[in-house]
Amino acid sequence: MNKQDSKNLLHPSMLQIQYLLELEKVGKKSGSVALIADTCGVSHGPVSRFFKECIERGYLTEKYECTAEGAHALLTYKKLLRDVKLYLKAMNIPEKEIPEKMKQLIENVDYDLLRTMIRNARQATEQTSEQDKNQKDTQDDQYNKDSNAYFIEKILEKGKFQVGIAIHQISRNSETRLSMAHQGFEHLAWIRNNTRGSWLELTIREIHGRSRIDGTEMSGHLSSLKYEKQGQLYEAVIKDGHLKIPLSACHFFRGRMGNIKGTVHITVACNVGNAHMPESTAVLTFWM
Repeated sequence: MNKQDSKNLLHPSMLQIQYLLELEKVGKKSGSVALIADTCGVSHGPVSRFFKECIERGYLTEKYECTAEGAHALLTYKKLLRDVKLYLKAMNIPEKEIPEKMKQLIENVDYDLLRTMIRNARQATEQTSEQDKNQKDTQDDQYNKDSNAYFIEKILEKGKFQVGIAIHQISRNSETRLSMAHQGFEHLAWIRNNTRGSWLELTIREIHGRSRIDGTEMSGHLSSLKYEKQGQLYEAVIKDGHLKIPLSACHFFRGRMGNIKGTVHITVACNVGNAHMPESTAVLTFWM
């Protein structure tokens, strides 16, 4: 698939890709949408709406039969799923963490960038000799850092850019909702990209809430934030009501309207009222 094809390709979620894979298995027959929904653990509506979008994009016919373009797209999704899984295994990501890591990469990273990351890692693995095995982990970190740095340099100019942010908590059934930590920051942040480095700068603000026990009004603040980078957690330094997250820890992709978005996994803890809220994992999204 060339670069232009990739830019026009529908960028579905992992669950939506599963809808297409199930459709390929069951084929078009009476009740196929309901069967796919039941298999994927969702209601009829999300499957029906996604297939309607696929029809509009020319992937499916009105009878839910795959077009030539749809078959080409499905083949691309299958290859990405396979390559991303192999990529994560090559990075020594624990088996139990691979499904969630795959989901984040497939859904949040531009396909061209994702293929570049995979290709770089594969080439590096092929070039690694027996004598270099002890340096493999360090090299893998550097390959990802280089891929991210390449994207930042190509997309962002030097300077200071205002971005919107949102923090979502992901439940076990993959549903998302705004996290309490979302209230703990100003919803406009800054990206700074200069010779000293590149980072996302957040401004902390007071959190307001109501006790579930007696309805008492409470207020508090964020007490800590850790960001994930290459499978490791690093604590962000909070200073003068601000904290910074390096862009090298973030994943970037282009939205459907061409805007740039980024995501980073974070772990946050808050003090609200007399209660210290336990650490919770969330996804921080920002966009320009």
